[in-house]
Amino acid sequence: MGSTRGNIRICAAVVLTLCVVIVSKVRSQQQSNEYVNRQAPMAHMAGLLRLIETIPIPTEGYMDHLTYDLKNQHLFLSAENNKKIVVVDMKAGKVIHETEVGGNPRKPFFDPASNKLWVDLGDNTVVALSGDTFEVTTTIELTGGKNAPGRDPDNGAFDAAKALYYVAVRTRSEGSKEASIEIIDTKAAKLIGSIKMEGQEPAGIVLDPMANRLYAGMGDVVNGESVVKVVDTVKRAIVAEWSTAGGPQPHVAGLDAAHHRLFMGSRLGGGHNVDPGKLVIINTDTGKVVETLDATGGGDEIFYDAPSKRVYFSGSTGTLAVFHEDDPDHFQLLGKVPTGAIAKSGIWIPELKRYYAAVPKHLVQLMPTTQYGVRDWITEEAHLMVFEEIP
Repeated sequence: MGSTRGNIRICAAVVLTLCVVIVSKVRSQQQSNEYVNRQAPMAHMAGLLRLIETIPIPTEGYMDHLTYDLKNQHLFLSAENNKKIVVVDMKAGKVIHETEVGGNPRKPFFDPASNKLWVDLGDNTVVALSGDTFEVTTTIELTGGKNAPGRDPDNGAFDAAKALYYVAVRTRSEGSKEASIEIIDTKAAKLIGSIKMEGQEPAGIVLDPMANRLYAGMGDVVNGESVVKVVDTVKRAIVAEWSTAGGPQPHVAGLDAAHHRLFMGSRLGGGHNVDPGKLVIINTDTGKVVETLDATGGGDEIFYDAPSKRVYFSGSTGTLAVFHEDDPDHFQLLGKVPTGAIAKSGIWIPELKRYYAAVPKHLVQLMPTTQYGVRDWITEEAHLMVFEEIP
């Protein structure tokens, strides 16, 4: 009897183990399929941008936003993971300086009037760098002070005419609604105001100086939807909320001020590698969504080029989506320009009609399966891809 019971226990254990293995394989396959399905299929592309140059960049990990000094042909790159600002000579096509800034740099702006570069850091501060020496000259603590728990500056906008730098600070504290827009007077080099955003993540930020408005796409998702909060920059208060219906979790913003159209770039699922994302076009006179289009995933930059009526939408799933404004209520996707894996950031320089895509260092899998018992990978070093417009 004891032997029989022992055999029954052994059989039960074997069956249970097999069930666990089968379930694990099914789940693994489902996860694998989900991962594969995150990527949109390749599409035909022609006649949008021409690759003219690549520039090696000595960075590791994610890079964030860029800005430029047109007069001296300097490009400034936020090497977020390295806690550095990298300076590129655009004429020579090479890196000429690296500046350690202490925290993770995010959204930089170069001010030609003062010859200074301003950038927010992940340690809840803002710093200014000299346009000549590229060294830090000023440090300003944001509300709560340096390294304030849960406060994480991640985006911003610059009013060059008024010398005001608006910094979007998200909050990482669970349940907190204390995100804010911090206002820096760059002439006086001090914090002069803070606007409570009544949420966690003011992500996509764009300024409309003529209308005295700042638009902040909120990454918060409530009942499957997100909103744009409209800030009156004179009153320094939220004066309206607009739905981003069809494009929850906006992370990047752009503007066609002449035609009163706001562009919000949505990261569906919130990640860097979920494809497709969404481009949401909103009428700023009415606050209504006029069109929503599929775009590249992991949206991080949007630039509107008025002469060509193009919208450049970059993301981290390997492409730069290019849209055309047929009229203020109708846009079409012209195509997607291949950039590189997790190349979320870039910058359109209208004076040069060039787009710079920042491609982080990453691994490239050469074969989907192992060959001779070894999985084939190569390392692609970080670099800038320089494109020029094809009319």
